Amino acid sequence: MNPQLLALLIFLGILLLLIGISELIYRVFKLPAETSRKFLHVSGGLTCLLLPRFFTSHWWILALTSSAFLLLFSTYLMNRLHSVHKTRRNSIGSIIFPIPVYFCFLAAETLHNNLFFYLPVSLLAISDTSAEIAGTRWGHLTRQFFNGQKTLAGTLAFFGSALVICFGWLSYYDLPVQKIIMGTLFISIVASLAELVTLKGWDNLTIPVIAGIITCFIIK
Repeated sequence: MNPQLLALLIFLGILLLLIGISELIYRVFKLPAETSRKFLHVSGGLTCLLLPRFFTSHWWILALTSSAFLLLFSTYLMNRLHSVHKTRRNSIGSIIFPIPVYFCFLAAETLHNNLFFYLPVSLLAISDTSAEIAGTRWGHLTRQFFNGQKTLAGTLAFFGSALVICFGWLSYYDLPVQKIIMGTLFISIVASLAELVTLKGWDNLTIPVIAGIITCFIIK
């Protein structure tokens, strides 16, 4: 069997396993849907960071992310998988998550630099979740925006985690110190603003797109 076809089947299996665990968290352990959503968001995002190690062509990633999108979109339309889709606010973030994963991989393959994949996807998986957790726990103590959909606590949590992620990945790719510092600050600030003003889950798309565009200018 083609090694990449085998890898595709394994990652599809991992996706189904993670969704199954999310269902257990929600239905068996009776935890809120927000908890199961966060689990899938983080675990799925971190799993995606392994993709460049196993795939050399974006076509395999297109097959993987298209399968994930169709599964998530169909269950959303059928009002299934409440562990993934049930939210306190109107959001399609869980549905569009696979889209930026594919385009980040495509950008990395086209530009011959995996930084265009690792950095945006890391922000998507970790910083976006950090913002949601902080907003839920401490948002009521800080200023709120857009009728409580966004909070200063969430934005600060996103910014803090983004600083660590951006500095880590830019340093790993051995860029000049000045570019590492400027890039870390610029990406963190702009991505945080994007997270703040983008509603209904569309930040799952705007955050990696903005991070990728800025990264392109930084490494030139």
